Amino acid sequence: MAQPRRGAVSRVLGPGKYIIGLAVVAAAAWYWFGEGDAAGGKPAYRLAKVEQGTISNTVTASGTLKALITVDVGTQISGQVKQLSADFNTEVKANQVIARIDPATFEAKVRETEADVATARGNVLLMEARLESMLADTRQARSVLELAKLDLARKKELLPSKAIAQSVYDQSVSAHEQAEAKVQGMIAKEAEQKAQIEVAKAQVLQKEATLAQRRIDLENTFIRSPVDGVVIARNVDVGQTVAASLQSPILFTIAQDLKRMQVEVNVDEADIGRIREGQTATFTVDSFPGRTFPGQVRQVRKAPKEVASVITYTVVVSTRNPDLRLLPGMTANVTFQIARRENVAMVPNAALRFRPSNVRPERASAEPAAPADRGTPQDRMRRQIETLKRELDLTAAQEQQVIAIFRDMGQRLRQMREGGASADDMREEIAKLRRGAEDKIAALLTPEQRAKYDDMRGAASDGGPRRATVYVIGPNGEPKQVVVMAGITDGTNTELVSGDVKPGDQVIVGADAKGSRAATPANPGRRFGL
Repeated sequence: MAQPRRGAVSRVLGPGKYIIGLAVVAAAAWYWFGEGDAAGGKPAYRLAKVEQGTISNTVTASGTLKALITVDVGTQISGQVKQLSADFNTEVKANQVIARIDPATFEAKVRETEADVATARGNVLLMEARLESMLADTRQARSVLELAKLDLARKKELLPSKAIAQSVYDQSVSAHEQAEAKVQGMIAKEAEQKAQIEVAKAQVLQKEATLAQRRIDLENTFIRSPVDGVVIARNVDVGQTVAASLQSPILFTIAQDLKRMQVEVNVDEADIGRIREGQTATFTVDSFPGRTFPGQVRQVRKAPKEVASVITYTVVVSTRNPDLRLLPGMTANVTFQIARRENVAMVPNAALRFRPSNVRPERASAEPAAPADRGTPQDRMRRQIETLKRELDLTAAQEQQVIAIFRDMGQRLRQMREGGASADDMREEIAKLRRGAEDKIAALLTPEQRAKYDDMRGAASDGGPRRATVYVIGPNGEPKQVVVMAGITDGTNTELVSGDVKPGDQVIVGADAKGSRAATPANPGRRFGL
C-alpha cells in the first residue's frame, strides 16, 4: 500500500518534481508540528521581581464613629416648650439651662399647695389650743374631786356618832363619784384631742410632701444639660407640646466630648480571634479621602450579632479628634494591624498561586513545615524566653517575671498529666494557659514592647511559616520549581522566610495564553490527502 501512495504523489507532482513534493510535505509538517515554536511557541511567562521591604498582615472591617458618652436629655413633665436656649452644635456646660417648659400651671399648683400646707398647720395650732383648754378644765375637775374627797372623809367620821344624817353622807358620796367621773371623762377627751393633733400633723407632712413635689415639678420646667458637651440633636421647637405620661420624650442629644471618640466595628467571626485589646488600628472616612486616622483597640465585646446568618462581633477602637473633624455617625473603614515585618523579602502572591500546566507540584508544598527536633518542654520554654528577651529587649526584672509565668504554666500542666487528664482536656488546658500567659506577659511590657509583642502574637495566630512553591525560569527555559517557607501576607505580597529565592530574583506569576503551543490534529496528513 505504501508504493501506490508514493506513486500517486509522483503523478500529482509530475515527472522530475519528486523533490518539490518532499518540500511540500516538509512544509505541511512544519505547519502542523512546528508553527508554535517558530512564533516563540514556548509559553511566554510573565515574571515579577522578588522585592525587599515592609509587609503587614491586617484585618479590615467597617464601623460607625460615635462619641464616648452620648446623653439623651428628656423631660419628666408634660407641657408646652416656652423657650429654647440651645441649638445644634451648641457647646453647653453641666447644669446649664437649655430649654424651658411653660411654668404657669406648675406655679399655680405650687401656690395652691402652699395654701393647703398653711391651712393644715393652722388646724394643728387650733387643735393644740383646744387641748390646752381641756387641760385647764381637767385641772379644775381635779380640784373639785379633791374637795369632794375631803368632804366625804369628814362626813364619814361624823356618821357613826349620828352627828349628820345618813342622807347627808349619801349626798357627799354621790358628789365624790361625780367629780371622779368628770375627771376621767376629761382625761379621755385629752387623749382624743392629742390623737387628732397627731392626725393633723401628719396631714401637714402630707401637704408639705405634695408641696415639695410641686416645687420639683416647677424646677423641672427648666431643662438642664447633665454634662459638658456639644448638642448633636435637637428634637423640639418652641410651642411644641411634649407628653411624658408613658415615657420621657428626648428633647436633645448631647455628646460629652467630641475630642475623644470611638469606632464600633463589626468584625467577622473568622477574624475576631486575631483581634486583641491594645492592638493598633487605622481607619479612613469618606469625608476625608486620603487621610488616615490612628486608633487603638479598647474593647472586644463578646456578644455576637447575627445578620442574614452572618456572625459578627463588636470591636471598640478609641481615637482622638482634636480638630473636631470627625463627626458622630460617620462610616469608618478600619484596618487592624495583626503583624508587621520590616526589611524582609516579599514574593507576589500570584507567584505562589502559579502552576504550569505540564508541571505537577509537590504534594508537600501545601503542608505546614515539619519542625525539627523540638527537645523537651523545658528546652522549648527556654527557647521561647530567649526569643522574647532578644526580640523585646526585656529587662532583668521582666525576664524573671516571664520565667515565673512559664514556670506556673508548666507546673499546672504537670499536675494535669500526673492526675491522668485526657488528651482533649490537655489540649484545651494548654490553649487556655497559653492565652492567659500571653495576657500576663503583655501586662508586663512597655507600650513599645507591647507593640512588638502584638506583632509576634499576630504572626503566631496565622499559623507561623508554611511551605509553599514558586517557579523560576530554569537553565533550559522551562519552569523550575522552588520550595520556600512563606510567612505573613498582606493580600498582595507574602513574606519570604527562607528558600533558594532572594530579593532581585525573577519568579513566574503567569503565562500568556497566546504564547501557548497550538493544538495538534489526530491525523495531520489527512489535510493534504496523504
